[in-house]
Amino acid sequence: MEGMLVNLAYEVAAYAGLLVVFTLLAVATRGREALEWRPELRQSALTNFLILHIGALTGALYFVTIAPLVAAYDSLGLPQIPPSAWQDVPFVIKALAALIVYDFSLYWVHRFLHTSWLWPSHAVHHSDPELHFLSWSRGHFTEQLVIAACLVFSSSWLGLDIKEIYGLALVQGLHQYYVHARIDWDHGIFKYLIVSPQMHRWHHAEVEDAYDKNFASIFPVFDLMFGTYYNPGSCINVPTGIGNNPDNNVFALILHPFREWGRMLAERKRASGTTESA
Repeated sequence: MEGMLVNLAYEVAAYAGLLVVFTLLAVATRGREALEWRPELRQSALTNFLILHIGALTGALYFVTIAPLVAAYDSLGLPQIPPSAWQDVPFVIKALAALIVYDFSLYWVHRFLHTSWLWPSHAVHHSDPELHFLSWSRGHFTEQLVIAACLVFSSSWLGLDIKEIYGLALVQGLHQYYVHARIDWDHGIFKYLIVSPQMHRWHHAEVEDAYDKNFASIFPVFDLMFGTYYNPGSCINVPTGIGNNPDNNVFALILHPFREWGRMLAERKRASGTTESA
């Protein structure tokens, strides 16, 4: 019990720290407006926090699944670069290579999550009508499993050990909190080097021209390479969310993928029956 309370205290402190940091950054870019948390924004934040703990198994599923996936990768005897190959490589180069490989893999996983049968899982993340730093926590556990597998398989292929994989997950996670923040930064001359909050906000925008754009998590170069880059300018006042949006109903969000998959299967069954009768 004492251990649980200590972990809870650390967690609350971590989120309080993130709230302070991103609030200060937002004030630096948007002034006093950033301090005005409308009721809708407060409800969104509460929903995201609850989903982090209820829908994602106490917020740890992404990290909890890493060790079993690493063991599975090793037990299957899948190919990997020998760890000895990195022996004389500077840590910075190794870390950058790991980030690039992971982000390239995640770019394609992200694109697949936007296809019809995987979209219901990813739609939960896109459902936030008030995008802010806690919106990254709004993710369905089925999606978390896919993303964790992407991280482990790309990193294990590189020959990273489990501590390095956890470190990579932490770096990517902190960057995701940053790009979901209500900060209208485009990174200026570095806009094509690192994904910015402005660029990622367009990915969430409820605007037709922005649909299926900006899939890269860290490096925009992949969107530039594959024709999915989109950043026409400020996006801070553009609406976010999705059609048929469960909004801030926690249990509706958790059930959303299963309801959608059931509906899709029923429609396919009806279509098949119609074809056979014809």
